[in-house]
Amino acid sequence: MRALAAGLWLWVATAVLLAVAATAGVRAAVAGAGCVIALVLVGVLLLRGRAGRRALRAALLAAALSAGAAAVVAWRVLPLVSGPVAEWAADRPLVRAEVVTTTDAAPRAGSTRGSRRTDDEWQLDAAALAVARGGGAPVAVDLPVRLLTTADVGRLLPGTRLVATGRLLPGDVVRGRAATLVAESVAEVGAPPVVQGAAGALRESLRRTVRDRPAESAGLLPGLVVGDVSGVPDELDTAMRDSGLAHLTAVSGGNVAVVVLLALGAARALGVRRGRAQVLLVGLAVLAYVVVARPQPSVVRAAAMTAVVLLAVLADLEVRPLDALGLSLGALVLLDPFLALSVGFAMSALATAALLVLAVRWRERPRPPGRVRRVVGVLAAVLAVSAAAQVAVAPLVAGIGGGLPVGGVAANLLAEPAVAPATSFGLVAGLLGLVWPAGAAVVALPAAWAVAWIARVARTCAELLPPLPWPRGWAGALGLAALLLLAGAATWLARRQGGAVARACLAVAAVGGLVAVAPPAQVPFGAAWPPPGWRVAMCDVGQGDATVLNAGDGAAVLVDTGPDPARLDACLRRLGVSRVPLLVLSHFHADHVEGTQGALRGRPVSAVVVSPLGEPVGEVARVTRWLAARGLSPRVAAPGDRWSVGAVHLRVVWPTRLLRGEGSDPNNASVVLLGDVGGVTVLLDGDLETAAQEAVLASGVLGRVDVVKVPHHGSAKQSPAWAATTHPAVALVGVGLDNDYGHPSPGTVAAYRAVGAVVGRTDLDGDLAVVADAAHGVVLLHRGP
Repeated sequence: MRALAAGLWLWVATAVLLAVAATAGVRAAVAGAGCVIALVLVGVLLLRGRAGRRALRAALLAAALSAGAAAVVAWRVLPLVSGPVAEWAADRPLVRAEVVTTTDAAPRAGSTRGSRRTDDEWQLDAAALAVARGGGAPVAVDLPVRLLTTADVGRLLPGTRLVATGRLLPGDVVRGRAATLVAESVAEVGAPPVVQGAAGALRESLRRTVRDRPAESAGLLPGLVVGDVSGVPDELDTAMRDSGLAHLTAVSGGNVAVVVLLALGAARALGVRRGRAQVLLVGLAVLAYVVVARPQPSVVRAAAMTAVVLLAVLADLEVRPLDALGLSLGALVLLDPFLALSVGFAMSALATAALLVLAVRWRERPRPPGRVRRVVGVLAAVLAVSAAAQVAVAPLVAGIGGGLPVGGVAANLLAEPAVAPATSFGLVAGLLGLVWPAGAAVVALPAAWAVAWIARVARTCAELLPPLPWPRGWAGALGLAALLLLAGAATWLARRQGGAVARACLAVAAVGGLVAVAPPAQVPFGAAWPPPGWRVAMCDVGQGDATVLNAGDGAAVLVDTGPDPARLDACLRRLGVSRVPLLVLSHFHADHVEGTQGALRGRPVSAVVVSPLGEPVGEVARVTRWLAARGLSPRVAAPGDRWSVGAVHLRVVWPTRLLRGEGSDPNNASVVLLGDVGGVTVLLDGDLETAAQEAVLASGVLGRVDVVKVPHHGSAKQSPAWAATTHPAVALVGVGLDNDYGHPSPGTVAAYRAVGAVVGRTDLDGDLAVVADAAHGVVLLHRGP
């Protein structure tokens, strides 16, 4: 435990100092560390005769570790914030840089800003060797940088030498990067080392071996075995996260344990049963696996812990698992202090610590008499270990926006038995595929079956036990950590002392938990969402539109999908929408179609209707690709088209022609729908601007309706007669909080209120729902932001 405490102290000290250095500067971090160390030493001198020797030794050790952390942070951060590269980055100049890649390239999705979306690109980390500003002479450096480019670098291996030309931007000190290079052109000038080439060949061999398997196996198996997550379907990735199995999407510490067992088996098969030769073989196997799977934080943590154990064996020393964990944590943050702020590293370390602490305590308990009690005891131990790991990482999961995966314990208990066969058979299949592809396909079958089971567990648990909502960010993480600590303290007090204090702590913890997971109080008709009898809902998806029409029995017609797949998917889940018989994309601007993949996650979509204007071309291509992957072919809307889906009846009234040059062409080509949803009449009008609105009004198809989706997020580009002609009881505005467009226009909101409409805004009210109430007619309810 002492080594674990020392490792944790060094980790926390490094994390704090690194955060201070990134925000206030290296001098502030060193000065702060110096003040803490000085106070500790003064305290030691003052309490020298009063405190016990153990406490004094602990204080001196903490001071020494803090000093070491400060030295390492200063040594690693100073080069990132000083020198010519850091100075140039502030001016964002054009540069020519020679770099060596240190990671694989990963796709980086473009960002949506209003109706526009930036291009997708590749991102990878690299070490800059020389940088030249403009036409100047190159300056020799050795600095970590992030490389962003739209060039095709997807198959580049770590260690590849490149010459990149582009714009130099400031870096990210917290992640250990001196600058970011947005490269317009990339040229390969040097091949990767032989070792990286061999590792890349093994990764490609496994991808090729399972390429013809179902999508879940073809994507998840390379991710689980060698860390290649490029083929994991988005829907499965979401299910893995929601079920608490995200650590199985890619390589984790458990895979390293499997590699150690495989190496020990291979050593025994070769006749090497003990001694340094066996230790060397296991060490080489783990090192090779780190190269193949890439040095991800969880892999590095597990490999370092294995290295501590192997070194202890070589030195004929006894090291306990908790001590090995503490020593490995301390060594890693000294070697790479930026790991101290890595969420993946923290989750791996905390989960392992919880497992080991519980395992030690369980081993020290007396064995119960009787076979049945022993079996029950083993099952209870397995359940407790899984629960401990989930509780340990729960604050971090909540902090990164994963909510509370209430099904995590059950999912891990069901999925963990499949990890070892998936890893072992997958590795053997990858190696065999280098020389005998047909044999590799046979060996990969058990691995494919194993990951198919993991995928089934993830989907089932995510559906039956979806994660509870929880605030994200530091506030959410610290809040949940405080709640768990309070519950733990209350439980400990109840077991040790009982009495009023323990009962009070338990009561506070229980009330805090209930308040945290209670549904929002903003819904007038009760605590549930959606409210009973809802007909139309508008999802809070940020600056964009997504309108849901209730067709009954878990079915809904969805009109537009907003800019964010995750927010749309979450909204549909809240509404209980399990299938979408009809999806209408009013036009192809990003704030109306980028969330389409969220609609496709875990729910069938039967038909898709789109605008007749295929612009912007890039968004059309993206949407078409997503739909084609699900076997869907969109149909172009035409005036007079009608659909009936359960209680929903819709008719297309626009566009009867395409307007050019009278505003935004895609906006004015929005599909306009008149409909009836369970007796509530609705008008859905996309982003129509003034010219198109007046053309629709001139056609005479519009009259009074119950609900209007206000065109173009309530912008000022409105025909004065639109609100007066439709005279709605409810006006819905899909708009993002504090958007840069001034939406909705105060004049537009006033126009709808002037005709007696109740105006609902997703930026202020969150999800909106229109309810048909016999006593009050059409009523607007909101879930709250």
